[in-house]
Amino acid sequence: MLIKLLENCDFETFKDISNSMGYIFNSEKWLKIYDNISLYGIYDNQQKLVGGFHIYNGKQYSLKHLNNPPYAPHIGLFFENKSQNKSNFQSYTKSIIELVAEFIDTLPSKIITLAIPPIFKDMQPFIWKNFKVIPNYTYQINLNQLSLEDIQNNFSPERRNDIKKAIKDGVETKLNHDNEIVKKLILKTFSRKEKAVNDELLNKILFEFADETNSFSFVSYKNNLPSAAAFCIYTKQRAYYLLGGYDNANKHQGAGASAVWECMKHAKNLGVEYFDFEGSMIPAVEKYFRGFGGDLVTYFTINKAPMPIEIALKFIKRSIF
Repeated sequence: MLIKLLENCDFETFKDISNSMGYIFNSEKWLKIYDNISLYGIYDNQQKLVGGFHIYNGKQYSLKHLNNPPYAPHIGLFFENKSQNKSNFQSYTKSIIELVAEFIDTLPSKIITLAIPPIFKDMQPFIWKNFKVIPNYTYQINLNQLSLEDIQNNFSPERRNDIKKAIKDGVETKLNHDNEIVKKLILKTFSRKEKAVNDELLNKILFEFADETNSFSFVSYKNNLPSAAAFCIYTKQRAYYLLGGYDNANKHQGAGASAVWECMKHAKNLGVEYFDFEGSMIPAVEKYFRGFGGDLVTYFTINKAPMPIEIALKFIKRSIF
């Protein structure tokens, strides 16, 4: 078996296998929003494509940095495993992860920071290759197994009260059809937090990628003016809460929660299986997401840099190096 840059003739197979697993971040339309992304195919001994992944080629501190694409939760690793026997299934999975670890270790880069999809838990091959394996967390809600009443009953009292207060105060949350509104609220939030935003990439997501087949958003209005927004992308398997924002000059404590709640309800009505908050390691954001009562799900990042760079990064990125 081997890994190599995906051949053009195999892209349709790449899409078909990945789409069957619900990986919207491997869809052709999503991948087109990036300029610096490499697609890799996993090929069996007969040169048949059985899986793949993508890596974003970026820069950090003027050094070549292999990373997840911006706004994507992981590298979209997928592969077919048709083994019926449990031991064989685990052995085949291990062999693929070993192959991926060996391949990534050979890529020319000064910094590697890549997230692996939550479905894969066996990170031993990366540890054996001296990668630092760091647990990360997201919250997911199984929309199929729970009624809307049960989902809301799992909310924290604070989150339920926020939504009740929004209703009481006349905040109206609507399905949105104008992503300019979403963009303005997102930019207000980034500006308030003094964080840079890639305007070009944000435009590509909201105005080139997004359509009614792959995304939806809800906007909460206070005094008939936009107060908060939540934007999601989805397949039948999973909806991701990708972007959100609010207007500090017209805020309401329940506006954001109401927008997220309407997104959950809409996803369930569309027949989506899971709602995924896409993770956050920022304490305040994690607490907010936790209030929606999802299941805590672990996924891993694999990190590596040459020793002098790693020592320097320990002062900047202590949580991952």
